[in-house]
Amino acid sequence: LFNHESPRRGETFVTRKITRAVARIKLGLQHALHLGNLDAQRDWGHAADYVEAMWLMLQQDEPDDYVVATGTLHSVRDFCELAFGRVGLDYRDHVEVDPRYFRPAEVDLLLGDASKARSALGWSPRTSFLRLVDTMVDADLELARREAGSASFTHRAAA
Repeated sequence: LFNHESPRRGETFVTRKITRAVARIKLGLQHALHLGNLDAQRDWGHAADYVEAMWLMLQQDEPDDYVVATGTLHSVRDFCELAFGRVGLDYRDHVEVDPRYFRPAEVDLLLGDASKARSALGWSPRTSFLRLVDTMVDADLELARREAGSASFTHRAAA
C-alpha cells in the first residue's frame, strides 16, 4: 500500500500536519507551518479507496500480491498549495521551510504501479488528489472550529 490518507491520519504525518495547520491558521489559532522538503513527491491516495482494493483482494480464489497506489505523483508543495487554497490562503505566506525538518535519508519520490490491481481486480482509485486534500482540510476545519469553541467556552466559564 502506498501512502493512504484520510482525515483520520495521525497528526505527525505531513499531510495531516498540513491540513491541521491550514485550519488553525485560517481560524487565527496558528501563524505559521514549519515544514522540511517541499519538493518531496509522493503517491498519495484516499484510504477508503485502498480499503476497497483490499476487500477485492480478499474476494479472489487465490492469494496474490498487489500494489495499491494511484500512479500519480504530487509534491508536498502541491499539497500545501491546494490545502491553503481551499480556505482562500496562499501557502507561501504561511509555510516556512525549516532545515530541521529535512529527513537525512529523504527519498525524493515514491510512485506506485497498480496496473496489476487494475487488471486482476478491476480496481482503480476513485478519489482525486484535489478531493482528498479538500476532504482532509474540511474535516480539520470542523475539528479546529470545535476546539476553538471549546477553548472560548472554557475561557468564558473561567472568567
